[in-house]
Amino acid sequence: MTYGQHPGHPPHPGPQWPGPGGPVLPPKGPGLGVAALVLGLLALVLPFLPVDMTGFRAYVAFPFGLAGLVLGVLGCVGRRGGKPLAAIGAVLSFFALVVGMIMVVNQTVPY
Repeated sequence: MTYGQHPGHPPHPGPQWPGPGGPVLPPKGPGLGVAALVLGLLALVLPFLPVDMTGFRAYVAFPFGLAGLVLGVLGCVGRRGGKPLAAIGAVLSFFALVVGMIMVVNQTVPY
């Protein structure tokens, strides 16, 4: 018998986890939020740059806007840091997609 062991009881099995869920992991970084914000800004600004983008100016916002919207939504769920950045990036990406749709409609509908 060792110190702290009561007669008739089995020895202690070792260290236990602090609760049913195990150890609490720290939140992940703000990477998705920052990426969503940058892509949303690019999607909103690029169609209005004074550069010759004849023929594809109306479509520039779509790849950046869709990627920014997806990353913004993913950045808002779960235990992550930078949720405000992700939310702002998602909103900017949504506005960029709306602006892109308006530009496409104005380009294709005859007067």
